[in-house]
Amino acid sequence: CPSRVHAGMVAVSSGDTDCDQDLQWEVVGGADKGGILVRRGEGLKSEAEEMRLATGALVRQVSLVKERLQYSLISGSGPAQGWVSTRISGKELLILKSCAPLHMVAEPSAPPQPPAAAADGSATSVAPPLAPGGVAAAPPSTTGNAGNGSASVGSAPKRKLRALGLHGGGVNANIMEFQTIMLRRHLNDRHGPGVEWEFLNGPRLWDQQELSNKTLAELAKGEPLRGWYGVKIENDDDRKYMDKMLDFSVNFIYEEVEKGVDYVLDHMKKHGPFDILVGFSQGTIVTHLVAAILRDRGEPMPWKVMAQFCGMRVRDNRYMKMFEQPLQMPVIQVYGTEDPYYEYGLKSQTEMYDKPMIFTHSEGHKFPGPKDKELNRTIADELVKLCYE
Repeated sequence: CPSRVHAGMVAVSSGDTDCDQDLQWEVVGGADKGGILVRRGEGLKSEAEEMRLATGALVRQVSLVKERLQYSLISGSGPAQGWVSTRISGKELLILKSCAPLHMVAEPSAPPQPPAAAADGSATSVAPPLAPGGVAAAPPSTTGNAGNGSASVGSAPKRKLRALGLHGGGVNANIMEFQTIMLRRHLNDRHGPGVEWEFLNGPRLWDQQELSNKTLAELAKGEPLRGWYGVKIENDDDRKYMDKMLDFSVNFIYEEVEKGVDYVLDHMKKHGPFDILVGFSQGTIVTHLVAAILRDRGEPMPWKVMAQFCGMRVRDNRYMKMFEQPLQMPVIQVYGTEDPYYEYGLKSQTEMYDKPMIFTHSEGHKFPGPKDKELNRTIADELVKLCYE
């Protein structure tokens, strides 16, 4: 399927097949049992097949109901069709193998109803030059050499890490869990004890019309689409949304952002600390605000490293004073060079932090996909290393 954006929001990845109809999964669980259990119906008490679906088998998605996958067999041994669980007790039994349509969800090119924001920021600063391989030539940092792919964590005491994910606007926690499949897989590959993830739902309901897209609806798993705040633009001329974003005489008001930030802070207080705080697009704006508020309060950060994907700086003038001094904490920022917000985000978000570690990939407003194996591995290595420093 060619790269495209559904209604200005959902970025669909490139591929040779129709992504909306050809999602393929690989069986990774059940190696010690000869494969994974297959049932004839969706229910967990429906009749089980005698033959198991073998580890390494490749299947095509017919439908997805929460964590129950109806499949048809492409290759490998096992029943030709049936229902399986994609994960049990937090352990993945199948992983998405190809044609993942939602590695990322793009922010809208103009505010939807209810209004919500593309993350936004300043285009007046100068971004660090990009070194070969898409890694920014940042100043020397105590966090290590970005992009060398050689994070050394073997000597560190090993334990299960904890990660908290904040989704972008117009999706939900279930969709972000899907979007981060590659990141989670590489983190588990690079860190023996694994990583325990939590994904929060933003408190603001989004325009639910996007659920008419079958794939998006399946990934949402019956939950509504959400965001962290809405946006009101203090300018009523007929210029394009992006033109207004780049005009810093235009103020953006983040509606109900305090509710979203307080929700994250309360969750961290009750369930933290975490090792990794991951934000995508609008979720990165929330990470900026949470970090700045805790700094102003003189409170410690309840995480060790932030990973920000396709983010930009805070634009609401009410909060600009909090960012007059760069935030000093380990942070990894990842940008897609085909993202319409690429230069806009890269030139502004980098100056919000002291010596951020910067990576780029060659796609759009999305997480790095399956073809970015080395980049995903390097990001995972750096995140693990920073968790133990």
